[in-house]
Amino acid sequence: MNASSSTRQKMVIAVDGPSGSGKSSVSREAAKRLGFNFLDTGAMYRMMTLFLSKNNIQAETEINDILDRCEFNFDISINPDEIRFQINGEDVSKTIRLEEISNKVSYYAAIQEIRNHLVKLQRKLIDNSSKSIVIEGRDIGSVVVPNADLKIFITATEEIRAQRRAKELNSVVEKVLNDQKIRDEKDSNRKISPLLKPQDCIELDTSKLSFEDSVRKFIEIVENV
Repeated sequence: MNASSSTRQKMVIAVDGPSGSGKSSVSREAAKRLGFNFLDTGAMYRMMTLFLSKNNIQAETEINDILDRCEFNFDISINPDEIRFQINGEDVSKTIRLEEISNKVSYYAAIQEIRNHLVKLQRKLIDNSSKSIVIEGRDIGSVVVPNADLKIFITATEEIRAQRRAKELNSVVEKVLNDQKIRDEKDSNRKISPLLKPQDCIELDTSKLSFEDSVRKFIEIVENV
């Protein structure tokens, strides 16, 4: 069944996988070419991490009191490359990608109150999407939309992931690899919504694929559903 067919009903595609696998960049580009909406849930956790750390909120008992003061603004219906992320009117599109934020995300993402708040918002955005949508994150197929029409798990070898991430951050591969192992450990073993590979997913290993080939493979999977 061709994804570009005008007869296709709204399709919900859940994309999961570890950092550095190409999950974000590949799914974003594929969504753009398919003409689908795109939801980067990782950016939402980064936004929450930035907001809470800037306000020196760490204790879980303080979380609920401040969540309603954090207003997120971004448009999932425009070109994914042009999406601007705002917190209470401030553009934080670049700030949330800083390494210092990346290193703090796992801590805040493991707090139940935060996950409940963001998952509720994510589901609302998905339900309100006027057309097919690609949702990318770490618990999409297992928690956010377990009944998604298609689940894709994007992965790559540990070494390849570290090399890609180091290039992106202009950092040292060894340091990134060490940080990556720590984050993988936290993400995979946390009690709340751990990173896992859904049983009913299709795996896309990008280790030996170029970016262009990875995008083409992603689109091919969608078109063959």
